Amino acid sequence: MEIVVPLIIGLSLIWLIGRGVPWNAKLMTIVVTLAIIILIIALERSGYWPEAFRRR
Repeated sequence: MEIVVPLIIGLSLIWLIGRGVPWNAKLMTIVVTLAIIILIIALERSGYWPEAFRRR
């Protein structure tokens, strides 16, 4: 739940902001955003994420 809620909020913001944007540009934005989120989660869980950025 800790990951799902911010993910849904972020995707809905992208959707609302990009209402006038063509579908392929919106899809590319969503794909890039998801890739960045997955990369950050993978770095954090593998121990490569800096300690200063972690939640306590």
